[in-house]
Amino acid sequence: MKILVCEDNPMTLRTIEYTLTREGHEVMEAEDGGQAIRMLHEEGIDLLITDINMPYTKGLELVRYVNKNLDARIPVIVISIINLEETKQHAMELGAFGYLTKPFDPKSLLRLVQSVAANR
Repeated sequence: MKILVCEDNPMTLRTIEYTLTREGHEVMEAEDGGQAIRMLHEEGIDLLITDINMPYTKGLELVRYVNKNLDARIPVIVISIINLEETKQHAMELGAFGYLTKPFDPKSLLRLVQSVAANR
């Protein structure tokens, strides 16, 4: 799959990128939510993985945007340091496919990505 990762923490970004490219996925990076929105329209993205706390357009705003504005439903996985049940619930209500809390086990990320692939 072609996966867009919107993450501003370099170490987390590298972990995600390494985990997914090892499994054969193409990974693209967005530095902020605005760039992610442009790439979602231009690049034929199959999956978006985003942090909540991003510059400009926040991760939950991206989830809302994807589910309201893009014809092809692009699944979104949220990864965040925020470990509050109400934040997780809000992300899911906005249309997120899944939610992982940092630090996360790369195997958990792969399971979510495989679940996205199985539902396409």
